[in-house]
Amino acid sequence: MLPDRYEDFLHAPAPATEPFMDFEIPSKGIVLIHLENGQMITTQEERVFVLGRASNGVKPDENMVDLTRFGALELGISRVHAMIRRVKGGYELIDLESSNGTWLENQRLVPKQAYPLESGNRIRVGRLNILVFYMHSPRS
Repeated sequence: MLPDRYEDFLHAPAPATEPFMDFEIPSKGIVLIHLENGQMITTQEERVFVLGRASNGVKPDENMVDLTRFGALELGISRVHAMIRRVKGGYELIDLESSNGTWLENQRLVPKQAYPLESGNRIRVGRLNILVFYMHSPRS
């Protein structure tokens, strides 16, 4: 409903704004950002790591990014969902036969197939949307 008077419009609450993403792209490694709230999920320097969730009090492997605190179970994230690995000049993303799929820029990935992952890409594991950033290194 529109305000009846111009003065009512001036005192209306400000519209909601997009969440502010406060992070730095690491000089080494990769950073994952929760798309909906701008919160940093992790910064990883490991050559290979898995996106997934802990289960039944079992501590996740040291090379696993545990997405439990982001609502992993409710969002359909498998215990071992997807893998990100560093390759010459960048990274690639691989779905590990997850129950609810992995997407790269709205394209569902074929399980066990590697896809080039560019800095700035949006990935989705289950229903969790993630932005990926890293410093590009020259391909040699």
